[in-house]
Amino acid sequence: MSKQASIARTWTIAVVLGTALSTGVAHEALAQDKCQRKLDNSAAESKYTEQHVMDVGDVEGHQIRIFELHRTFATDQPNCEGRKRKEIWTHGYSDYINLNGRAWGYTVITFDNGDKIFAEYSGASQTVVTEGDRKQSIYVGVTTYTGGTGIYQGVRGISRDRVRFDPVANVNIQEQEEEYWITK
Repeated sequence: MSKQASIARTWTIAVVLGTALSTGVAHEALAQDKCQRKLDNSAAESKYTEQHVMDVGDVEGHQIRIFELHRTFATDQPNCEGRKRKEIWTHGYSDYINLNGRAWGYTVITFDNGDKIFAEYSGASQTVVTEGDRKQSIYVGVTTYTGGTGIYQGVRGISRDRVRFDPVANVNIQEQEEEYWITK
């Protein structure tokens, strides 16, 4: 092997090794930048401020609904950036037969310093009748973080959501597992 070929081979190995190592470091740095949290939003902090329900008329119990939900936080745990949620406004739609069906909409999360996260959500609800003819409604879905203001301008991520709700009794209890990151 010529000296030139030997130098070229060494250089190629160094470039490949350097690329592999830097990719691993970049991947590890990206993983460290992700914020992962479990959140529990109590019923006392939420209120349906508007609801408009229309009977579709094709099947008994088939209704479409638009609503606005306002959630406030008297106390909140700081997130990975040290910010606490002040309020969340949700504007949504549902297409239900006896509170079973799909729901989707938009959310704006406002933090204590005024920064915001914008999100879209989509999922499905299921309602069962328990003993004593009591209805129990559960929504399960995913919220996608699409952007924001201030530090959250480049936010991306998801939240897996589970909500116990009763629009008539004005109850909305949400559990979330969120994972997000801020792109530079």
